[in-house]
Amino acid sequence: MKHIFKLFVVVMLLVVLLGACAPKPTEAPAAPPAEQPAAPAEPAAPAAPAEPAAPAAPESKEILIAYSQAELVNAWRVTNQKDMEAQAEKFGVKLISIDANQDASKQLADVENMLAQKPACLIVSPLESKASAPVVQLAEEAGVPLVIIDRTIEAEPGKGMYKTEITQSHVLSGKLLAEKTVELLTKKYGEPKGNVVHVQGLAGASPVIDANKGWDEVMAAYPNIKVVATADAGFTKDGGMKVMEDFLQRFPAGEIDVVRSDYSDMTMGALEAIKNAGRTELLGYILGEGGHYKAIEAVVAGDFARETQTPPYFGEKAIQSCMDILAGKDVPARQQVDIKVFDADKKEEAQKYLEQIKAAGLEF
Repeated sequence: MKHIFKLFVVVMLLVVLLGACAPKPTEAPAAPPAEQPAAPAEPAAPAAPAEPAAPAAPESKEILIAYSQAELVNAWRVTNQKDMEAQAEKFGVKLISIDANQDASKQLADVENMLAQKPACLIVSPLESKASAPVVQLAEEAGVPLVIIDRTIEAEPGKGMYKTEITQSHVLSGKLLAEKTVELLTKKYGEPKGNVVHVQGLAGASPVIDANKGWDEVMAAYPNIKVVATADAGFTKDGGMKVMEDFLQRFPAGEIDVVRSDYSDMTMGALEAIKNAGRTELLGYILGEGGHYKAIEAVVAGDFARETQTPPYFGEKAIQSCMDILAGKDVPARQQVDIKVFDADKKEEAQKYLEQIKAAGLEF
């Protein structure tokens, strides 16, 4: 019996011990500890990483300016494009640009495509006065301020979204070439008379229209000076050479007194054609516009009598105008970039300018 009693006591002790341990398994299922690992999700959840995304806000506020380039067929245009890009960087704005490649319909399509990107300001260097004029309506419809540079269009600046026109006085340039022509021919013949051939850029381009206007204003007083031939050369050296070759075939020595050209590349092409043909009587009777360093060198050499320079540096005025417009400031409806004049009888001035631009790595 004693053994049975001891066994009974042992069994009871085991029951009591097991009963004391039983609560722990019931408390162990405490799901929170199991869910505790989910708590680390809280550090990831704080949108703190999203806060660094805030710096993206300035990018969304970056000023976007669109530039429609009429053409990139010569050094003047290439320099103009580089200047626009450099000034955009200087002002801290983003510039998008498309080359119309001497195609007025393409330029309008380019403008539409750029306006779809919602720029803050649109700058256009129009290919032709009339054909490019619809850019005004496109800017109006898009509600985007418009700045026209270099060439004019058939629209009035300062009205609606067409805020300002920034040009150079090609009328003045035409007058300067006409006045030099009168001087040369009067010196040659003792009176203002003679024949002129005109290596023209593009008949519909506003610089050509304006330069012709200035020329005609002066020549109205000199009916014995006649323009015997005019042909478009597309503002290129090859074009100038071909047009001049045709003139030289049509007019033998003695029938051309003065060669007038609308742009440096064309004038250099015309000069090459003249030298190739041995028509040295025309050296010193060539007049051009543009002001490329090679043309100024030809002035120093005495091959050109006069070269007017219409600098390609429109970037600063154009982008500053956009910034002023966006800041709610008034801008003049018309603005001007000054032109320069280089004469063969003032070679020292031309040479000094040449040295300056070459030292700066510039072509104009």
